[in-house]
Amino acid sequence: MALSFVTEPDGDAGHVTATARLCLTEDRDRLVPDTDPDARWLYCVPGQPISRAEAERYGLLGESPEGGADAETKQAPPAANKARGRSADK
Repeated sequence: MALSFVTEPDGDAGHVTATARLCLTEDRDRLVPDTDPDARWLYCVPGQPISRAEAERYGLLGESPEGGADAETKQAPPAANKARGRSADK
């Protein structure tokens, strides 16, 4: 289950409400919790409205735009086995 940083208001409003302090990263491409080491600039505080467009841009709504699998369900490929066997005695 993904962490939820926004709540949906009652009705079909054009915004969502922040439930945590969120910060932008150095490159301003991601929103992270204020406790994250990559956090640089405060973006919002709990209770602050965020436009739905911004929430979608930063992936706060938990919906994948292309309809594919969530990031949680994707798994990294297994690492290559780098263990070397014993070499022949020479």
